[in-house]
Amino acid sequence: MMRARFGFLSAVLLVSVMFITESCEKIGIGKEYDKVVLLYVAANNNLSSFALDNMVALKDGYLPSVNDESILLVYKHISGFKPALVRLFKDPDGLPVEEVVAAYEDHNSASPDVLKGVLNKIKTIFPADDYGLILWSHATGWLPKGEYGSTKAPGVSFEDPYGSIVKSFGEDRGTEMEIFELREAIPFKLDFLIFDCCYMGGIEVAYELRNKADYIMAAPTEILATGFPYDKVIRPLFEYRTDLEEVANIYYTFYAPKDPSNSTIYNSATIALYDTDDIEELGVICETIFSTNRDKIAAVNRFSVQPYFRLGQDYFFDLDDFVSRIATPSQLLIFRELLDDVVITKWATEKFLDIPIEHYSGVSVYIPDNPSGDLEVFYKSLEWNKRTKLVN
Repeated sequence: MMRARFGFLSAVLLVSVMFITESCEKIGIGKEYDKVVLLYVAANNNLSSFALDNMVALKDGYLPSVNDESILLVYKHISGFKPALVRLFKDPDGLPVEEVVAAYEDHNSASPDVLKGVLNKIKTIFPADDYGLILWSHATGWLPKGEYGSTKAPGVSFEDPYGSIVKSFGEDRGTEMEIFELREAIPFKLDFLIFDCCYMGGIEVAYELRNKADYIMAAPTEILATGFPYDKVIRPLFEYRTDLEEVANIYYTFYAPKDPSNSTIYNSATIALYDTDDIEELGVICETIFSTNRDKIAAVNRFSVQPYFRLGQDYFFDLDDFVSRIATPSQLLIFRELLDDVVITKWATEKFLDIPIEHYSGVSVYIPDNPSGDLEVFYKSLEWNKRTKLVN
């Protein structure tokens, strides 16, 4: 569950045959809500057992009550089951209830049309002041379809020793969603967007989605297959003022217990929260740094910069560590002030599996390897590169 949990957001839902119960009035239509949170679980892949565990954990934790003005919805497409959109709440006796909002015939939950359709359907049935979205699946950051895992570094020929405990690369029957498609699949502005999937804590992702959510939470590394502790993280999402920093803290603490000897979980986690309001200014200073230090970029030893990847998948490096190698002292000072405005909270264990985390800014970046390479050509199409000209 660690490696690339949303295949590039291999998770979206094509609103096909939608089943609304007779009680559509009861479940939403015609009523206004304060907040709606959707957990989008795209697990029609090798993560299905972890998805089932997360669904159990959800019901063991906080759920809004049946009469609350806030709604928790889960879209779940799990191997062996047909896709469904359900509402989770506590009944008057405090027992968890799963109410079907829409049932679907089999479709591909990595399709942008599916995700867009689901979100539009939710906005119609559950009109609200604020919407939050959690994306749960495989993911590979900003990379194009099929890139992650297609090659390994010279000499890396062994199988991944942690493959069974990370969100290893996958999707829905070969389909992946690229970052452009994800951007277009989100049809309205979100209060927050949380990625419970790998490698989405990159500046390329945050910048691409800057107009789609006020806040974005993600990990620059992989994520362990167990994902977020859903029995604990839902309550702060439904506070009067959504407490995203507490969600990040809970996630980190879950994977970094005070007494690791009492834990059966690998002590490995990175997480950060980004404020998209200030990300444009960060792009401006980065454009200045990259344009005035072009020769230094080419001279950087990529593998001396803090990595967030394993097994030769050299697409994700620490942004601050990279910029510190090329910026002038005055440029670096401005950059770091702006970076602090964007990355408003960040947590990391001392190691992520076998990667020492020694320089942690909370956000990754790609360091160009071959200015005329196919991947660099693709990189030029990213909004981040259009703004900063990292690849010129």
